Amino acid sequence: MDSARQTWIYEHGEKVWVGKYLNSKNMLHWHDECELIFIERGAMDVFTSGKNYRVTQGNAMFFDSRMLHKMVSVDESTLLIVLVFARSIINDFAMDVTLTSPLIEKGENVKRAYDIILNELKNKAVMYNVMTLSTLSELMVKLFRDNPTSAKKPTDGVDDRFAALLCELEINAENYTLDDAAKFMNMNASYLSRLFAQKTGVNLIYYINRIRIQKAIKLIKTGDYSMTEISNLCGFGTIRNFNDIFKKYTGYTPSTVPPDFVFTSTIKHAKYLDPDPDRGIALVESSS
Repeated sequence: MDSARQTWIYEHGEKVWVGKYLNSKNMLHWHDECELIFIERGAMDVFTSGKNYRVTQGNAMFFDSRMLHKMVSVDESTLLIVLVFARSIINDFAMDVTLTSPLIEKGENVKRAYDIILNELKNKAVMYNVMTLSTLSELMVKLFRDNPTSAKKPTDGVDDRFAALLCELEINAENYTLDDAAKFMNMNASYLSRLFAQKTGVNLIYYINRIRIQKAIKLIKTGDYSMTEISNLCGFGTIRNFNDIFKKYTGYTPSTVPPDFVFTSTIKHAKYLDPDPDRGIALVESSS
């Protein structure tokens, strides 16, 4: 699955989670929480707000609540620090504003706050919740003071509907065409194509096919279905179409794909927190 609304569950209700990943990758997603990342080593390619960023060592990024974003490590040695927290924590001073640019250069303050918060959430000393929230609030106040801010745009009906479309495609991609998606959005198909590319960085049909192929690979690995059955289950229509698209996206035909094949530009997306050893992704440490 390539996109989803992520729902965060905090271990003890702290409304903050922190962790460090090696070789992190995820596809387009969004959540109600805010997210801060810091590149401790290496670099990440990030897409958000219709732009591509190369975020390098020592720099950080801030994803405000409900911002669509996706990230891929540039190489396997990249170390990524992640802080996820409820938007309510910063609403007292940032209810109506956000950072003008998500990129934060020289983000070492994020690393220092991460170390404190990780220690507090792991050890749970007296008043650890207070220390966690005060450390995070102090960090965010500093980031909002030191970087340009602008009015936070309210979520409109189009954004809500678009987020719902991503969730719908994740579940029912095999049944969707461009016209189906346009009807779901109550938009002209041409306009939706442009909007989708602007928001996600990829073509809608490409996006749908990737989800279908991801599902097909999982079914192939079970050994329980014929190629014709898989083609039908994943919405490719004909076996010829299935073979052509599968080879275009993976370099293999469905019948020749290796048993250990990894679809490199997507990852399992049930939970962003889950490490994925098959893709070299490792959760090095975390607060839970």
